[in-house]
Amino acid sequence: MARAAQQAQAQGQAHDQAVADDEPPSWVTEFSDDTAVAAEAPAAVSPPPTARVQAPSAAPHAYTITPVPAIGWDGNWPALAASLPLRGVAQQLAFQTELVDCSSDGASATFRLRVPVDTLRASGNSEKLCAALQERFPAVRINVDTEIGPVWYTASAEARARREQLQREAEETVAADPFIQALEQTFDAFVVPGSVRPIGT
Repeated sequence: MARAAQQAQAQGQAHDQAVADDEPPSWVTEFSDDTAVAAEAPAAVSPPPTARVQAPSAAPHAYTITPVPAIGWDGNWPALAASLPLRGVAQQLAFQTELVDCSSDGASATFRLRVPVDTLRASGNSEKLCAALQERFPAVRINVDTEIGPVWYTASAEARARREQLQREAEETVAADPFIQALEQTFDAFVVPGSVRPIGT
């Protein structure tokens, strides 16, 4: 009798094991689907971002000012661009462009300008710049031609160089001040970096 009971128990355990083998693993729930397989699949490899082409840090040519006597202009484009009565993006177009050439036949004058970003000359900004130049030189008909390319000699670059020069001069003045030097020697004091500002800024 005991032997028959043991055989029945063994058969029951084998049946339970077979049922368990047919059931899904314990980590699969009623919400599980193919996401488990997708999670185990390696992520798609994205292509490396395209490297942005940087302009050379140094200008490939020297800055030369060529006067245009036919229209009574000294040829200094950064100074002219900074003085034009423009606002917004049109002003930035003037500030960030470099003069390639200005030619005149006596009746008209053409300003060839290099622009670093194409969006600067969109939405009628080139026309606004041309109108401002026309107002400055009313005796001739003004044309503006633009091209895309790296720039160096611009009103924006000159303004930045001027700010950097004033900053250096202010820091040198503070460093050479006898009172500041005495404080540094006596109390081991120091001027907080970035705290020096030129007058008027």
